[in-house]
Amino acid sequence: MAAITDHPIIWTRGKTIGRGSFGIVTSATTTDFSIDIPSTIAVKSALFSRSKSLQKERDLLHEFQDCDHVIRCFGADVTEEDGKILYNMLLEYASGGSLADRIGQNSRQGLQDFEVKQYAKSILLGLSHIHGRGFVHRDIKPDNILLVGTEKVAKIADFGSAKKVGGVKSQKKKHGLKGTPMYMAPESVLDNEYGPEADIWAFGCTVFEMVTGKTVWDCSETDNVVYLLCKIGMGSPDLQNKRLSKVAEDFLRKCLVKEPRSRWTADMLLKHPFLLSDDNVVVREQKQTRKKELNLVDNFCNSTEMDKLKPMKLLDCRSNKRRKLLEEC
Repeated sequence: MAAITDHPIIWTRGKTIGRGSFGIVTSATTTDFSIDIPSTIAVKSALFSRSKSLQKERDLLHEFQDCDHVIRCFGADVTEEDGKILYNMLLEYASGGSLADRIGQNSRQGLQDFEVKQYAKSILLGLSHIHGRGFVHRDIKPDNILLVGTEKVAKIADFGSAKKVGGVKSQKKKHGLKGTPMYMAPESVLDNEYGPEADIWAFGCTVFEMVTGKTVWDCSETDNVVYLLCKIGMGSPDLQNKRLSKVAEDFLRKCLVKEPRSRWTADMLLKHPFLLSDDNVVVREQKQTRKKELNLVDNFCNSTEMDKLKPMKLLDCRSNKRRKLLEEC
């Protein structure tokens, strides 16, 4: 592999860790210890003749390098490999994979409370920075949120669809839909409008998925994308989910209101009780679980096996175990 830039970062390509319409993402190891760059990085590569989108993304990432919640870019170079000229973007390596991977690891049952709040806050901090610079991401979804480092910090990635909107709140795109249908906002589907509000809608869909393990729309875009787009444009998400606590439901309603001007901004959402309080995200389901535990204790205490125990032990079991469970409900 021969790099053809003036001052390239010396790196060696590893295994493929992702693919997309742009090209591939591979892991890589660096061997130049004279510069401040991790020993393991990710390299996003495309044929140079088809790398216009990657080059644009590299320029956009340069705008956000002072934000801890946007994936870092260490630069770019051009290499010749197997007779092909490749454009390579050198990125921060996400050892924790994507948020979509993390949700999938939990068998689509939803993440723990502390994870939901931690990741949601990180994404909002990133969006606040992006929107504050006059840009919109236009493709926020679990696949584009990467978990970096041992602390698994959530960082926004994949800026291939991002665009500067200047001082206006929303902007119409003349050449059709942009982004991933499942996470599109109603105004994007109906009027091709892509402002910061559309990112907030997609963020709300992402939080819903973190909490419940399911997408906000109960249909698959791969089965019938037209039907899905009709639901987004004409319907409303069902937030009466038994897993959602009242504070979590209120938070999502601030993100998933159909009228974009009524949607909360990233800065407003950062001050919502959902992120500031210790309330559980899935209190309702946890209480149902406690009720089942209480029934099990009652059944055990009333069983013939229990009658074999000494009277004092019987009293202790019936009082202490049940009191403890009641206090925890």
